[in-house]
Amino acid sequence: MSRSVATRRVVLAGASALAIPRLVTAQGPWPNKPVRMVVPYGAGNLADHVARVLAEDLQQRWGQRVVADNQPGAGGAIGVAQIARAAPDGYTIGLVAMAALVITPHMTRAPYDPLRDLTPVAGVTVSSGALTLRSELGITTLPDFVAAARARPAGDPFFYYSAGNGTVPHLNFEILRRTLDFPAQHVPYRTSPAGLADLLAGRVQATLDSFSVVLPAIRAGTLRAVVATPRRRLPELPDVPSIAEVAPQVEFAHAWQAVFAPAGLPPEITTRIAADTKAALARPDFAARMPAGAGLFDLGPEALTAHMRQDHARFGALVAELGLRSE
Repeated sequence: MSRSVATRRVVLAGASALAIPRLVTAQGPWPNKPVRMVVPYGAGNLADHVARVLAEDLQQRWGQRVVADNQPGAGGAIGVAQIARAAPDGYTIGLVAMAALVITPHMTRAPYDPLRDLTPVAGVTVSSGALTLRSELGITTLPDFVAAARARPAGDPFFYYSAGNGTVPHLNFEILRRTLDFPAQHVPYRTSPAGLADLLAGRVQATLDSFSVVLPAIRAGTLRAVVATPRRRLPELPDVPSIAEVAPQVEFAHAWQAVFAPAGLPPEITTRIAADTKAALARPDFAARMPAGAGLFDLGPEALTAHMRQDHARFGALVAELGLRSE
């Protein structure tokens, strides 16, 4: 082979390599085809509700279908793994609840590293809970509940339910119990409705479940909300004090939901999705379509990254203290 032919081949090869990004750009601005929004939970879940409202708004903004795709299982780990494994091109994103990112990976061997395998894009919503008791107990304040718990016989503590070990209501009750120093026994259930049924039947006495779960029974008078988990009162229960009013030293977990994408998402696409999500949250009808107790969690990529890392460290330590790791 002559030197001139070899040189020409090298030049052509370099030109071909440089043409690759041009071909991608030539396909048109993002998005130019439907976007898949993975929801790592079943239909009817809070995150599913939020995802569908957000997908409807983004679809209008982008002029492309945004398809909410439920991929439930393993506390959200199955769906999050699909997001992490997808191509970082903006055509697979996800609406993920915080537990799958900052709690589950500390409890079991998750098939992803949330700090390495995902791009935090935008916060969307945060859901609240309430310390809720059987009305027949006659307890109306948090100090009275703590005093009653301390006064019970050692073999007959208050029992509280959650929808499973390591859920936000479980960890929040443990945060409350440890901070205020009172005894209580956790009873994990497979689902919130199953635990709620036993609370209504008197088999357990308390819960810190999501506000949307307990609100109907509170309004019916069979259950009483003693304190709400946010730092401000919930508009749905204006007479129930916030935790900041009665025990400001208690730092509850706040169960947020946010948009994530695979690691390596181009910054310009991250910025676009974040900006359009922020615009969706600014619409008055967006908040109006959220379930009871769900507020807006308006964080951009940098703030969401910092918040996730902080929660990841905090709940990793708590999971270890409680001995919840399954392997």
